[in-house]
Parts: sequence; C-alpha cells; structure tokens
Amino acid sequence: MRRRGRLPAAAASLCLAAAAVALATITLAARPAGAAWCIARSGAPQKTLQAALDYACGPAGGADCAPIQASGLCYLPNTLAAHASYAFNSVYQRSRAAPGACDFAGTATITLTDPSYGSCTYPSSPRHCRTVRIHHAENSHVSISTRQR
Repeated sequence: MRRRGRLPAAAASLCLAAAAVALATITLAARPAGAAWCIARSGAPQKTLQAALDYACGPAGGADCAPIQASGLCYLPNTLAAHASYAFNSVYQRSRAAPGACDFAGTATITLTDPSYGSCTYPSSPRHCRTVRIHHAENSHVSISTRQR
C-alpha cells in the first residue's frame, strides 16, 4: 500500500514531463500576438543614430544597455544599427510603448517582426495585454485561464 501524498517515482517523472510540456506550450502561447518592437530605421544617418544611442543609454533615456556591452548577449553583431535597435527597444518597452516613444530624432521605427536572434532576445510589448494564470490542484491536471486587462 502506498502512503498518501507521495507518488511512485515513475508517476512523478511522468508528471514532471507533462508539466514541462505544459510550461513550454504556455510560454509559446503566451507570446503576444501583435507584439511590437522599436528598431533603428534603415538608412538613418550614422551621426544622428550615434547621438540617439548615446541618449537612449544615458540617464535621460534609461535603456538597459548591458546586453549590448562587450560581454553581453546582444553585443554581436557589433554595429551601430544593431546596438541602437536594442537600446531604442529597451526605452520603448520601458515606456510601455507610449506614443512617440519610438522616434529618437527620426532614427527609429516600429516593427511587428521580432528582431531577436540567437541568444539575444528583444522584449516585446503586446497590443492587448493578458494575464495568464496557471491553476493546479494536487492529483489533478493543469488548467489555464486568461483575462483581458
């Protein structure tokens, strides 16, 4: 007879595997449809782009520029446009995608195509925010509910 509250090792492994699949599914499904990012505009003048990057990474801009430093996950490609795109997007997301927050003296634009690559992930702003809640009761399945904010 099994003690109450403990699962056999095989059942526990199966539950962990199922939870991992559910979490992966939730992670993929929770990625907002219609997300937006702020990136450097193609053809922007280098001097203006550099000034905008300096602003974004400075105290007034408030961007998280650690990922575009030499040891960061978004350092490569080491180009002005790539670094500016990451910094611009950081400011834009921190502003909660406020109107006008993606301009940077005309050097930036909104894109609906995720600019993330490799290990460099650009945060995104959903057009319609949702809260995802995961409900789990002991010895039962996982259920997911969402609500509009």
